[in-house]
Amino acid sequence: MRATTFKRLAEIAVSSGLLLGASSALASGFRLPETSITGLGTANALVANPNELGALPYNPAAMGFHTHSAVTAGIVDVNLDLHVDPVGGPPTDSTGKKDIGVPNAYFMGQLPSGWSWGLGIGVPFGLETRWPAGTFPSFAGPLAPLAPEHSKLEVINFNPNVARRISANTSVAFGVDFYNANSLVFNTQGFPIDGTGEGTGFNVAVLHEAGAWSFGGSYRSQVDVDINGQFAGTPATTTVTFPWMLQVGARYQASTALALEFDVERTGWSKFDKLVIKAPVAGQTITSTNNWSDANAYRLGGTYQITPKTQLRLGYSLDKTPQGDAYFSARVPDADRQLYSIGIAHDFGGWSLEAGYMHVKFDDRTINSSVNYLVQAGSGNTDPNGTSAYNGTYKSTVNLYGIGVTKTF
Repeated sequence: MRATTFKRLAEIAVSSGLLLGASSALASGFRLPETSITGLGTANALVANPNELGALPYNPAAMGFHTHSAVTAGIVDVNLDLHVDPVGGPPTDSTGKKDIGVPNAYFMGQLPSGWSWGLGIGVPFGLETRWPAGTFPSFAGPLAPLAPEHSKLEVINFNPNVARRISANTSVAFGVDFYNANSLVFNTQGFPIDGTGEGTGFNVAVLHEAGAWSFGGSYRSQVDVDINGQFAGTPATTTVTFPWMLQVGARYQASTALALEFDVERTGWSKFDKLVIKAPVAGQTITSTNNWSDANAYRLGGTYQITPKTQLRLGYSLDKTPQGDAYFSARVPDADRQLYSIGIAHDFGGWSLEAGYMHVKFDDRTINSSVNYLVQAGSGNTDPNGTSAYNGTYKSTVNLYGIGVTKTF
């Protein structure tokens, strides 16, 4: 009896899209690329910037172009508005937390023989959705407990790096990405599901100056996070693969006041194809297919020195979604989006204060699947992703407000 109950709970977890619960608000999938207040103001176009300390989380090789020690830290308030007009159901807003504080920090110091060290702390993935009971009409009667309810993901990255300027114009860096998934909540309307875990990857980066131009590249490996959790009080495990990320960019110092940068970023969401849940008590292995695709983002940012101590920042980004209609989930109602940002910084002598704002406009996304969820559930396959269970139009808007300080030593 206990094994049968556990198997049912595992099936429910799969049907709910376990470990896919974070709403995708800021970048493709459920990624959060805003890792500094400088990046918030420039739409994250910083991978080729050798001057700004806020560029270090994007490209730690930039440490090689700084000769001092420094700390930069900030917090971003993420304000999310997520709405669905489900087919056959009432218009509904997600009732998850509307304002979420996302911290970021980077510490840099100098080592002998031209080396530098750094430690970045940030939140690369996360956010939250919460759908009230009755939002999706296909989950009715005996299927009602399978409907998605609370989905939450918090992943903190501790990223130590070392960098060295190998020539007058070129710096390289290497680091370790330690992911701590400290909160994973993926409740259905009938069952609580949660877990925690950790995993490790690596990153490499390069930055090169050539006169008025500079060129940068940064790669972060995929990270496999082993999750230990509970399905309604019964233990289970799984592994979540967070994607690799590649950024390349070019920056042009057009004048003493104006600089422009264009970056292309690719995120390896195709690594996120299957989710395998192991139920040791029941002796079962259950697989859920996601089949996401690698996705690109195109970022344009600029800085302008209004005065020698005051800098204006502007940016625009187009981020493409990795999620196709075939496996669409209301837990991750993703879509292509455009990001518009503005920021400002002022140097007070030895320390600076900066602020930024970003508006993220998602394309409205209409799902009209011909795969009948009621028929599929009746045949024993209760996975609703990509079926008529989530038919409807999804609308999302995000506003981000950030403030931070930088101190040099």
